[in-house]
Amino acid sequence: MIYPNSVKDRETSEYPYVELFRDLASATCRPNSTLVTYGYSFGDEHINRLIIDMLTIPSTHIVIIAYGDPLGRIMRFINDSGRKAQISLLLGDHFGDLKKLVDFYLPKAAIDRSSIRMAELLKSRGLYRATKPNNSEDAE
Repeated sequence: MIYPNSVKDRETSEYPYVELFRDLASATCRPNSTLVTYGYSFGDEHINRLIIDMLTIPSTHIVIIAYGDPLGRIMRFINDSGRKAQISLLLGDHFGDLKKLVDFYLPKAAIDRSSIRMAELLKSRGLYRATKPNNSEDAE
């Protein structure tokens, strides 16, 4: 945990944070990467720089999800980035609510024909075991 203070930028350049930032940069700063932020206020310049570096790659994208932007940092970041086409913003109470986000906006899990066929094969060979939901009637 890095607490807000005047030397936060320097603290993040030391072990173990420097390794974590290097891993983050490696994962995001490559073609076709998408970064999803949830609740990040864009108040940390060292993280913002990494995101700006990522957006210099034309095929990258960032999805920003937040309840609000009371300090205007998110909109300032978007405007200053110069990469609006690579940014999707979901801002407001409706999007910030994780349950609503999952129920109404994120894609549902899809099962393809191959997965269904594999389950059928496993079941026919006796290797597939359906799991029962946990409820009080089955408990002893």
